Amino acid sequence: MPTRGAAPYLDEAIESVLGQTYGNWSLFVSENGPGELEERLRPYLGDPRIRFSPTGEDLGAARNHTRLLEAGNAPYVAILHDDDRWGPEWLERRVDFLERHPECGFVFGGNREIDEESRETVSSELVLAEGVHRPEEVVPLLLVHNIIGIPTVLARRSAYEAVGPEFTEETVSFDYEMWLRLALRFPVGYLAVRDADYRVHSSQVTMTNRKRGEDQVRLVERIRSLVAEAPAIEADDRLLRRRLARAHLSAALDAVQGPDRPGARRHLQAALKEYPPSALDPRTAAVVAGFVLGRRGRRALDRARYLVLRKGLRVHLRR
Repeated sequence: MPTRGAAPYLDEAIESVLGQTYGNWSLFVSENGPGELEERLRPYLGDPRIRFSPTGEDLGAARNHTRLLEAGNAPYVAILHDDDRWGPEWLERRVDFLERHPECGFVFGGNREIDEESRETVSSELVLAEGVHRPEEVVPLLLVHNIIGIPTVLARRSAYEAVGPEFTEETVSFDYEMWLRLALRFPVGYLAVRDADYRVHSSQVTMTNRKRGEDQVRLVERIRSLVAEAPAIEADDRLLRRRLARAHLSAALDAVQGPDRPGARRHLQAALKEYPPSALDPRTAAVVAGFVLGRRGRRALDRARYLVLRKGLRVHLRR
C-alpha cells in the first residue's frame, strides 16, 4: 500500500485488507516521505502480517510503487492505494482464479466508485466475459482506453519480473503502462464482479496534475513504442495517431491556462500534423477561444476542464 501526506482514507483501506476472507496475506505500507504516519498506524502494527516503512525522502509515486514490488516475495502481488477499498472476498476470489489459470499474468474485475464520504456514486461496466483472454483480445481494448480499474488487479510476481518490475517515471499513468506491458506478454484473467471501491476525490494526483496533457503525450508515445516491440499484436495506427493528437490538444489547453501561448501553439500544431481531423475537435476551438478571450477565458476553461476531468477519471469503461 503506497501512502503519503495526510492520507485521510488510510484506515478504511487497511480495514478492508483486514476484512479479507482469505487470510494468508501480508501488507507492506510504504510511506513516500519521512514517516509521519507511523504513530497513526501503530494500532495496526501489532498484527505480524502488517509492516510499515517510510522512504525518508520523496521518491515520487512510481518509485514508491516499485519499492513495494521489491519488498516482498509472495507469488501474488496487489497494490491497494490508500484511498481505495476491497470487498471481503476480493483476495480469495483472485487467488483462486490465478491458481486455476497458471497461464495468466494477472486478473482484474469491475469496481464501484465512491466519493469523499464513502458513498457509492456509480458502478463500472463489466468490460469482458468472465474467464481468460488472450493478448490479441485485451491489448486492442487497452489501446483505446484503460479498461482496468485501479484497485481490481492481482498479478503474479513472476509476471512482473518477466516484463521488468519497475514502474516507469515517464507518466503518472504508470500503473496503466505496466498493465499494458503485462497484457502484451501474458493472457489476462477477468472476473465479472464489482468487488472493489475506487475513490474519486479532489486531492488525488490525476485531479491536481497541471501538466496532464504533456503527461498524456509521453504516455501515448510510450504505448506506441511498446506496441512496436510486439509485432504479433496488430495495432490500429490511425487510432494511436488520433489519441496522440488528443493528448497534444490537452497539452495545448494546459499551456493556454498557463498561460504559455508559444507552448499552446506548438502543441496545437503537433496535433494537427499528427491527425489533421483534429481541427474539428472541440478542444481545438477551446484553445483558440483561450487565445482570444485571455484571462476571462482561462478562468472558464479551468472550471470546465475540472468538471470534465472529474467525470473522465472513470478508467473502467469499454469504449
